Amino acid sequence: MKSLLLLFLGVSTMLIAQRESAKESAPASQGQTEPGKVVNPGQKIFEENCMRCHAANGSSNTFIGHKWNIPDLRSDIVQKLSVEQRIAIITEGKNKMPAHKDKLTKDEIRLVESYVREPGKQQVPAH
Repeated sequence: MKSLLLLFLGVSTMLIAQRESAKESAPASQGQTEPGKVVNPGQKIFEENCMRCHAANGSSNTFIGHKWNIPDLRSDIVQKLSVEQRIAIITEGKNKMPAHKDKLTKDEIRLVESYVREPGKQQVPAH
């Protein structure tokens, strides 16, 4: 019982630290738009549902991303998937990624898929 409590406290602490780290790495103007800049409407949905595993920039450079070997959303392997394939993954889940069909509407899933294409336009750093 004591070890279960310690495990729970440890996991909770890591999740809180990860959330704080994500807040620090997020742009200061999060939720605000620069004049003339168009914000993809899927961004807020992504931030609320995907960022904890995939990171704000899609790199999957998070505790969970490393633990589950989540692919970088900016990578060719993800970006070369068809729109339908990405929608299916978001809707039904894949590997350890949960399905979002009961959490998001079809329109919200389409918005997230559209947003996932945005990080792919950025240069992925070489490892």
